Amino acid sequence: MLAANASLPQEDTPVEVAGQMNVNATADVGALDGVVTARSRLSWWNPYDRVGFSLAREAEFSVSLSGFRSNIDLFVTDARGSLIGYSMNWGTQVDSFEATLDPGQYYVWSIARSYWSTGYTMELAADLVPEPLPDPEQLPDAPPGEIERLPDVAYFGGSNEWGLNSVGAPEAWAAGFTGEGITVAVIDTGVDLDHPDLAGNLFVNTGEVAGNGIDDDGNGFVDDVHGYDFANRDADPNDVHGHGTHVAGTIAALDNGFGATGVAPDATLLPIKVLGDNGSGSSFDVAAGIRYAADMGADVINLSLGGGYSSVIESAIAYAGSVGSFVVAAAGNEYSSVPGFPAQFSGSYDNVISVGAHDSRDAIGAFSNQVGSSGAVQIDAPGVGVFSTYVGGGFASMSGTSMAAPHVAGLAALTLAADPTLTSAQLREFLVSGVVGNSSGSDSIGNASAVYTVAYAAGGASTTGAVNSSGSSQTSSSNTSNGVGASSLDPVLELRSKDDSQRSDESDSVDRAEPSSVNRSAAPVQQDQHHERDQVHQLDSAFASWSSESLEDDASSDLRLLTAK
Repeated sequence: MLAANASLPQEDTPVEVAGQMNVNATADVGALDGVVTARSRLSWWNPYDRVGFSLAREAEFSVSLSGFRSNIDLFVTDARGSLIGYSMNWGTQVDSFEATLDPGQYYVWSIARSYWSTGYTMELAADLVPEPLPDPEQLPDAPPGEIERLPDVAYFGGSNEWGLNSVGAPEAWAAGFTGEGITVAVIDTGVDLDHPDLAGNLFVNTGEVAGNGIDDDGNGFVDDVHGYDFANRDADPNDVHGHGTHVAGTIAALDNGFGATGVAPDATLLPIKVLGDNGSGSSFDVAAGIRYAADMGADVINLSLGGGYSSVIESAIAYAGSVGSFVVAAAGNEYSSVPGFPAQFSGSYDNVISVGAHDSRDAIGAFSNQVGSSGAVQIDAPGVGVFSTYVGGGFASMSGTSMAAPHVAGLAALTLAADPTLTSAQLREFLVSGVVGNSSGSDSIGNASAVYTVAYAAGGASTTGAVNSSGSSQTSSSNTSNGVGASSLDPVLELRSKDDSQRSDESDSVDRAEPSSVNRSAAPVQQDQHHERDQVHQLDSAFASWSSESLEDDASSDLRLLTAK
């Protein structure tokens, strides 16, 4: 029963409140953020209950009454008693109400319409908009206005390479930045470890002896020479699905004259398998993969996956940020007005960026999620008809924000190669301020480009524009505009032979965005950071262990691939 004047805790999962409701009882759940479930009873002696709650920020609010045997009506008022909304369904039909509410104090009234005694269940839920980000850290040295963009170069390759040219990768390569020295973790369905366009760039754990069944480097994982498979709990992160291999190729496929070429062709790929062969997996496996990537020194972590909110993934992303790992997350393919998770964490953490998908004609992908009122920090990148590596040593074209995110992960690697000292917050600021124009129909900050982003890093720019709470940026190089939503798109998966993927020296007729490029080399974690990192890891692991008992729903929830639907 709902206790009078009770103060209720807020959890990730529904909270059931115990206690006895008094006559005409009032109770207050305090600041509502999540879901609260309460039970009470109405009768001749207790004809109504009033439950108060407050909202710290704008929120999507909902309330429902159910499980009663005689008629109860539902009313919602503000602090002054003005009616916000109501539900007066007849008999035992569920009463419910939902609305977008501003910050403030509110009350939910459940009023009996019969003298018969009946119990009932009330569920209140509030999904708050993310807190505004603090102003990004200012960098020393020259302002962006004094730094020139990277010089244009000839169009690289043919129609298959439109994405590389769109993000200005060839311009960054010409300036000497190819991602060498930067490690990018691919947290996905794994990577084809034998693919000829990828094998030369795979991460090698020199502290581990392959196949001896011993954890030689003492990191808690046996024989993890080329990464780890958290889906199957072994040291073989090989991909049989295809999604992870496609993502890896967009980031760092070798520039060897055939097949596909990655945005950062000399970056190191760290394969981490968290999704099973069917393309789905648990939040806890994804979180474990993020932690592993951070501990192994990944400079950039690519998350081309998504699902609902997960506190364990949020905790892992916060940990990754504490040790210097930058997270690139696909916005999602639900043609929604806001990004999915984990991309939405970009509104709360400065080591995360959300990525939407645009096509070769600079139009937002029909499937791509928008920014909306989420507060996410989101840029767009090529994600429609992207040609890359595929399982079995092959190649394929695929569409989705899953394909857009690795373009930005590669760009981040190029930018870090230009300045390995950048923090995650500084790296994100350069990515945001280095955008070139907006795709038609998009409400993101703009299109990812190396021509400014890498130029800022290479030139020691001090500041490139502040990222504000709405996820927009102001900079001399960007051209922002608002867009509209989009409709669904069927998946695109077109397998190609190696012969079909040969590049041409001639310019292609594909309409393309202004060229841009990226690169960066990240310095390894310094020795004096190890103690702090270990302390954070221990505290974070303890929290994850404690919270696992109360997050059973989260543990069993599937993370789905963010390919076009």
